[in-house]
Amino acid sequence: MTDLLKMIHSMKSLYDHLCMDVMQAYHLTRSELDILLFLHNNPEFDSAKDIVEKRGLVKSHASMGIEKLIQKGYLKTVQDQKDKRRYHLYLLTSSQPIIEAGLKAQKRFNDILFQGISEDELKCWENILRQMSYNIIDGKEEI
Repeated sequence: MTDLLKMIHSMKSLYDHLCMDVMQAYHLTRSELDILLFLHNNPEFDSAKDIVEKRGLVKSHASMGIEKLIQKGYLKTVQDQKDKRRYHLYLLTSSQPIIEAGLKAQKRFNDILFQGISEDELKCWENILRQMSYNIIDGKEEI
């Protein structure tokens, strides 16, 4: 378990390092960059609640990040027609250069992470992760 925790920490550090140039170039916080990339990579999830639940950002960080991105002209909100309490988040074209830079950082992270791993090994790893995910869901139901 200690090795797994060390690896997770190392992965996070590597990803943070690769994102740092993007954050500095565009004067963004990590939460702001995460929000933009999440919305781009997951267009079906377009609310603050989705970002908190699916991306795992702390609610206050998500709220502050969304507000700053709106102020900076990278996001807009549109009220849901059916549920007036819900707002949808939309990326504006001004966010495209940031997203492109962020996607390059994500690709670099994946290239480093999966270097030297064959397609068969990657499929096996994906199967293991999927099974672990099912096990977690089952474990939560038992509690």
